[in-house]
Amino acid sequence: MRGYQSMPDQPTVPSPSEARARLELLTPRQHEVCELMSRGLLNKQIADQLGASINTIKTHRTAIFRKMGVHRTLELARMMDLLRREDEALDARAGVTSEEWPPPSARGDGRVRVLVVEDARTLRELIAGALSLRGFEVIALPNGEGLDQVLAEVPVDVALLDVMLGEDCEDGFALAARLRRRSRCGIIMITALGEIEHRIQGLEQGADAYLVKPIDFAELEAVIRSVLRRVGTAPG
Repeated sequence: MRGYQSMPDQPTVPSPSEARARLELLTPRQHEVCELMSRGLLNKQIADQLGASINTIKTHRTAIFRKMGVHRTLELARMMDLLRREDEALDARAGVTSEEWPPPSARGDGRVRVLVVEDARTLRELIAGALSLRGFEVIALPNGEGLDQVLAEVPVDVALLDVMLGEDCEDGFALAARLRRRSRCGIIMITALGEIEHRIQGLEQGADAYLVKPIDFAELEAVIRSVLRRVGTAPG
């Protein structure tokens, strides 16, 4: 038929920079939904994890497809997988070195040092940036591989740990237990897993507080300061 053009079987995957630019168009809540969608969760599962209605998740899904320029969940999953692999490569090349953080003697301003462990780069940078603007000194890691080196180099006042940190990495519960054996710092779990059994598991592993995503940064700051008062690790 005249004017007919066959469509490719596989959609074109954008470059990492283009995909990341699209991802930055999402709101924090849409970013959470996008992460869960790309990991194969259905609308009801996402709604249950985020404490939202199915209709709300469907609305977010429509907005995510539009902003990310995709038509199917499979396309979104490919794009997110591309970004995760690029993040892993960047983190591997960057490594974890003590030069990234000031030594203990350099912290003379009384600022609270917060360790953020979150595997999603965009969310990790969002949390780190928000805390920095609120006057905290932030160390951000994609997983627990650099935890021992951080603890050996500098004192940490509060640790914010995501639970799901990738298939080949320790989860946040294991990190909380390991951190508790080595440090008196406050531990706050931050995750989309909001079921009561997950909250109990986090607290049993040594966490002092448990927040369910999406996070309100004013609330996060209040929880950090509350935990510091209880555990008595605030600097100065």
